[in-house]
Amino acid sequence: MHSRGQLWVAALLIGGTLGLAQQSTGWLSPSAHSGGFTNGARAYGLDGLFATAPHGQAHQYWGFAFSIPSGSTVRGIEVRLDFRKSGAPSAYLRAELSADGGVTWTATGYVAGPAPAARRTFVLGGSTDTWGRSWAVADFTSTGFRVRLTAENGSELDWVAVRVHYEPAVTLTLSVSPQLVDLGTLALSHYDAGYKELSPAQRLTVSSAVGWSLYVAADAAAWTYTGPEPPPGKPCSHLEWRVSSFGSGVTDPQASYLGLTTGQRKVAGGTAGTGLWLDIALRVLVDYTTTVPGSYELRYTFTLTSP
Repeated sequence: MHSRGQLWVAALLIGGTLGLAQQSTGWLSPSAHSGGFTNGARAYGLDGLFATAPHGQAHQYWGFAFSIPSGSTVRGIEVRLDFRKSGAPSAYLRAELSADGGVTWTATGYVAGPAPAARRTFVLGGSTDTWGRSWAVADFTSTGFRVRLTAENGSELDWVAVRVHYEPAVTLTLSVSPQLVDLGTLALSHYDAGYKELSPAQRLTVSSAVGWSLYVAADAAAWTYTGPEPPPGKPCSHLEWRVSSFGSGVTDPQASYLGLTTGQRKVAGGTAGTGLWLDIALRVLVDYTTTVPGSYELRYTFTLTSP
C-alpha cells in the first residue's frame, strides 16, 4: 500500500491596463477671453455675431470646460475657427495653444485662411496632432488651457472651438477565489483511478470595458516536493484544468482537461462587462513513480489581456 501525500496548488493573477478606442470631447466653446479683439465674447458660439479681429492684434480664449477621464492618453487637438475677412486683403488667423494660462505657448502653430467675404469654417490640428508637445489630462483645466489667436489683416470671428481626442485608460480586473487550493491527501483509490479531481476548484471573475482573453501557465516545469524521498520530478502537466461552468459574457471556454505547461494556454475569452464569472476544475494525475510520499506544491498564473 502506498503512503498518502498532500498536494497544494496556488494561483497567481495578472491584470492589465489598455486603451479604449479613441474618443473626443466634441466641440467645446470658451467662456472667458482677453486681448485686442473687439467684442471678443461674440466668438463663444456659432450664432452670426462676430468679434472683430484687427490686423496685428492677439486675443486669448479659455474656459472650455473639458471633461476627459483621468488616466486618458491625449492623441490630438483640433481648433475650429469660423470667420470671414472684413476688408479687401485676404485675412488669416494664427492659432497657438497654452497649458499654463498663457505663460508659454506651443512652438507649433497653425494658420487658418485665407478667409473669404462669407463666413467659412477652418479646422486646425487633427485627431493625431498634438501641436508639437505632449499633453496630460491635467493640462486641460478651465483656466490653464488657452487658445491664442493673432490676426493678419482684418477679420470677423464668429466662433472659436476646441476638440480634444483621447484614449481612455481601462483597468482589466481579475479575481480568483480561492487563490490557494488544498487538493487534500491521496488515498489508495486515487492511485487506482490514476487521478484526483476537484470540481469546481476556483471561481474567476472578470470585469472589463472591452473584449478580453484569459490565459494560464505554470510557473515551473515541475512540482515542488518536500518529503523523505528523492524529488520525483512530478511534471506540471500532471495538474490538469478545464472550465467546468461559466456565466453570460464568457466565450470559447476550454471544456476539456488540459495539462498545465509553462507556456500560455487560453482559458476563455469574453465580451465587455462586469462580474463575468467562470469556474475552474482541477485534476491531479497520480502514479506510484511521480507521486511518492510527501507534500507537493505547484504555482500557476492567470493572465488577463485585451484580444
